[in-house]
Amino acid sequence: MADNKDDLSAADQKALAELEKQLAKDKAAPSSAAKSATNTRSSDKSTTQSKPSFSSRKSSSNTKTADSSPKAKTGLLWFVTVINLLILIAIIGAGYWAWLQWQGQSARQSGALVEQQNLIATQQQKVTQTLAENQQLKAEIQQQNQGLQASVSSLVEQLQLTDSQTQSNQKQLTEISGRRPADWLLAEADYLVRMAGRKLWLEHDVKTAIMMLQSADSRIQDLDDPSLLPVREYLAADIQTLQQINQVSTSSIALALGAMLKQVDNLPLVFFERPKEEVTEQAVTDSVDDWRSNFMRNFHEVTKDFFSFKKVTTDIKPFMSEQQRWLLKEQLSFALMQAQIAVLQENQTLYQQALQQGFALLIEHFDTEQDIVVQFTESLSNLQQTDFSRNYPSQLEAAPLLQDVIESRLDSRFVNGSN
Repeated sequence: MADNKDDLSAADQKALAELEKQLAKDKAAPSSAAKSATNTRSSDKSTTQSKPSFSSRKSSSNTKTADSSPKAKTGLLWFVTVINLLILIAIIGAGYWAWLQWQGQSARQSGALVEQQNLIATQQQKVTQTLAENQQLKAEIQQQNQGLQASVSSLVEQLQLTDSQTQSNQKQLTEISGRRPADWLLAEADYLVRMAGRKLWLEHDVKTAIMMLQSADSRIQDLDDPSLLPVREYLAADIQTLQQINQVSTSSIALALGAMLKQVDNLPLVFFERPKEEVTEQAVTDSVDDWRSNFMRNFHEVTKDFFSFKKVTTDIKPFMSEQQRWLLKEQLSFALMQAQIAVLQENQTLYQQALQQGFALLIEHFDTEQDIVVQFTESLSNLQQTDFSRNYPSQLEAAPLLQDVIESRLDSRFVNGSN
């Protein structure tokens, strides 16, 4: 009980003290009642001894009532005591329950406080780490900014230099274009003449070269400058020279040879020996003019018994093997392919040699009595008679004269500063 009193609050302890005082008073009340009862009993006894029997009966009835009244008071006292004990137990239980709730709440508050402190410590650590990273990132950004500022300053200097050069170039260009804008057509004509030479000597494209020279002549004609008439004369001469070049299409010849290559496997070869025909015996004639043949027949008849021979019949064997036949067709195909390459390279000598080799193979090893071989030979003969040789000029006459005119005009413009 001492421990429980220590755990109770001040108000509960005060209430408990009042209950204990009340219990003490209740215990003292029955003892005083008992003493008074004994005193009354002794006085009654003395009176009964002096009074008659009627009075003794009356005293006995009073004694019964006195005995019954202490019993009632004792029951009431026990009832009150039990009620007080129950109240006390309820108060103690409520206090203990309140103490448990207070302890649990204190423990929860302590746990929450610890968690909050841990969270605050973690956040402080993260904030510290973030600040350190921000400081490092700030240092890196400052370094990058310094490098960028240096780069920007160098770029600004370059832009200023480029701007000054551009302004000077624009000024010169304005002077040139303002003085004689028609000279751009002359420069375009010079470019077309150069491209015509490249097409002619590098690609052997005569038609495109002629078209470019004609376009250059039209550009110079648009200038309507009498001083450029010599240039137009040279351009006309160059166009006439290119038009006189052999216009036979080498690609057409190469395509024809390619089509003939596909027919080589179908050409028949001469690879059988024809057996000799057997001579049939004829009877002796009565004509005098046939005396020699009759004599030979009689001679054979007489001598055939003196000689014996055996006739053997075998299959006709090919004159050449299958490998040889394949090799001959491959040689003809190779000759045609060589001629095709030669015509694309415009090599007339190699072309004729390849076709001559093909002719020799056809005549020697292929059956020239077959129609397909005859037609193949005629086509090859027509291709052999085709002349595709070309003599290109070593230089276009208009190119150096046109270049001299442009250079002289530019020199006079920059030196004299006038048209």
